[in-house]
Amino acid sequence: MTSLLPALFALAVIHLLAAMVPGPNMVVTAHVAASRSAREGLACVAGVVVTTLVWVCLTLAGVGIILQELGHFYMALKFVGALYLLWLGGRMIWAAVRQPVAPAPVPQSPMLRLPRSAFRLGVLTNVSNPKSAVFWTSVFVVAVPPDAPAWFYGAVIAVIGVQTALWYGLVALAFAAPPAQAAYRRFGRFVEGLAGAAMVVFGLKLAADAEAGTH
Repeated sequence: MTSLLPALFALAVIHLLAAMVPGPNMVVTAHVAASRSAREGLACVAGVVVTTLVWVCLTLAGVGIILQELGHFYMALKFVGALYLLWLGGRMIWAAVRQPVAPAPVPQSPMLRLPRSAFRLGVLTNVSNPKSAVFWTSVFVVAVPPDAPAWFYGAVIAVIGVQTALWYGLVALAFAAPPAQAAYRRFGRFVEGLAGAAMVVFGLKLAADAEAGTH
């Protein structure tokens, strides 16, 4: 058991560093929390956590390797994910253009109305990136011992789930704090447009990756 702890620690560090890199999950979590509330921000985080655990479990079951072997199907999944991110980013930008210049007393992002929709947004944003399965496949091949016992896989799932919840939960609470929401009320159009532009960039990058994979 002691000999497996360094491998588990390495996986924890890799995951935490990867989560801290700004990406669609962080952008959507910050946007939801700043534009609505901590409750809805945390609902979005719950969606991200659930989908992350699904990706990890699928990867441990070998789906990441299967996706790589399927080739064109994997590229098609990338294109679908890219289209979703582009649609989401375009909707944010359109919302920013349509917002009144004067700051509203309460932030009213058209993206969300209920915690359930925030949860769904977190799920769809995370599931739109099939690269997650391939990423975890490469990480597990390097860091997981081939003869690891069942408890080790359970520990991996638990560590990743807890770290995902803590990190994105911290992001949600930080952006739902009164100063952050006050800044959103004042610069709502700019923030909405910036978040939308970030989503468009992520979508274009995913589409470019898919296009490159077809050649």
